[in-house]
Amino acid sequence: MAEWYAQAVVQGAVVTCRWERLGCHRFLHMLQEAKKPSSAFIFDADRANDPCAFIESLPHIKGFAGTITLEPVQCWWLAAMFGFRERDTDRRWVREVAFWVPRKNAKTALSVGIVLYCLNYEGEPGAEGCVAAGSEKQAAIPYLAIRQTLEKEPDLKNWLLAKDTADSIVFRRTGAELKLLAGRAPNLDGLNPHVVLAEEVHAQNQDVIGVLKSAQGARRQPLWLGISTAGRDATGPAFDGWKSDQQVLEGKLRADRVFVAMYAGDKEDEERRFDPAVVEKLNPLYGISLNPTSIETEEREARKSEAKLQEYKRTRLNLWSRAAGNLFSTERWDACGDPKLTLDALRGYPMFVGVDLASASDLNAAAFIIEVGDVLYAVFRYWLPERSPRFKDDRYADQFMAWEKAGHLTTTRGSHVHHPTILADILGMIEGHNVAAFGVDRFQADFLAGAIEERGHTVYSVSKTASHITRSTDDLVTRHEDQARLQHDANPVTSWMAGNVVGHWDANDNVLPKKAKPGSKASIDGFDAAINGNAARLAHESGSVPAGVKVERPSIYMERGLIGF
Repeated sequence: MAEWYAQAVVQGAVVTCRWERLGCHRFLHMLQEAKKPSSAFIFDADRANDPCAFIESLPHIKGFAGTITLEPVQCWWLAAMFGFRERDTDRRWVREVAFWVPRKNAKTALSVGIVLYCLNYEGEPGAEGCVAAGSEKQAAIPYLAIRQTLEKEPDLKNWLLAKDTADSIVFRRTGAELKLLAGRAPNLDGLNPHVVLAEEVHAQNQDVIGVLKSAQGARRQPLWLGISTAGRDATGPAFDGWKSDQQVLEGKLRADRVFVAMYAGDKEDEERRFDPAVVEKLNPLYGISLNPTSIETEEREARKSEAKLQEYKRTRLNLWSRAAGNLFSTERWDACGDPKLTLDALRGYPMFVGVDLASASDLNAAAFIIEVGDVLYAVFRYWLPERSPRFKDDRYADQFMAWEKAGHLTTTRGSHVHHPTILADILGMIEGHNVAAFGVDRFQADFLAGAIEERGHTVYSVSKTASHITRSTDDLVTRHEDQARLQHDANPVTSWMAGNVVGHWDANDNVLPKKAKPGSKASIDGFDAAINGNAARLAHESGSVPAGVKVERPSIYMERGLIGF
């Protein structure tokens, strides 16, 4: 059923959103990978069927009579979670699950079965489970649903020897225990959870989430189960998780042990927000657990009240209420990419180099922009200290190591930025090129700027203010929508960053590119570097940067068009 459903989604037989299609593509790809003898995981159909059979034996606790009947989409979710197994140990491969699903799509009912199954039927000795949310009231919703399920199924309760209190349920037959946690519990020491159910992740204390995830480190096959709708504040820390989950689906972040099911509208969906077809494709259990009649009532209220409209878009279209707009489309950015592009093919044309340096131990970037008529060609280079915390981050470590191995970023020695290495690499890359100017952030590149000027190059100091960089930013945003005006080297690090750049506008319609929130790990350094380089180009064009570009005969291969552009 799961494989049939995923195929139907990919082939367009099921009307759904882009994110579910990507999720189904990813599932089918993993099924193929699992068949390879070299793969670290296999797919076991019996392991996928077992939790489905268990959940279908559980009773509905409200709204419906009888026992649960899983829909095909739910079979897909469960098969993706439980079917993939470690080849050597047969333990569950997936360790983290993110359900970003609008309200009333039976998330809580399904999570009840998942928690009971993981605690009692995965063979984890002394399995401990936690239900956490942003408040005790919110956490009590799934916890109460688990208690009610056991009350309505006395045979199961008696067999498990389940005994519940106000804030815990002990399963004496299996030795498991489920605890109810306040979302801002002051002391979480001593926890060792096998499964964590995080209810409405968008409203949770992210420090608590970090503690709970780290507490699972001693378990053999832990499961983090996050279920949530979009939040009310896209400047908050939970939005980071949302964006990185999107990038997992897009293949920009490698996270094989993470399963993401996401249903979220785009700009066109927001414009057609009251179209029943839009609501249906964004709500996987539309017409089953979600009653179309109730949607009509919500729609009438949303047409009359701005506050109700914002809540309607959040709970029905899964749109964040105060989401800053993305400046770059990842699809259009990727369409401008050509991995064959190299700097050697562009010798003789004016080059502008933008640099963005980290202050301590994070990513450093350089963008080499070459102007050929009305077309800009861009090649990106990244550096990261070898002992950077990035290599220990649960979400990003695998991807950064893969990028390093593939040569898409370079590691420097130590745990902090090593500017001499970066300087040497940049100077090596520009050797023999017609360098017009460097664009550097005036607050972070003093060493680099001085060293570059000593070698006779012009340095343009870029102020990171909206009024100063709007022209450069707008130029790049416009160009990335037209492959005939922008081509880049398809570096996957830059592609990941494209989805992280959001625009903040001032009263004069000047735009400042930023991360979604301060301190976010969703980096934008490559675009900061490109904006710096493009600012130097535009300043040179207007005469603000002293002339000094040598006019050399460009490569004959560019003129002949024989290098694949």
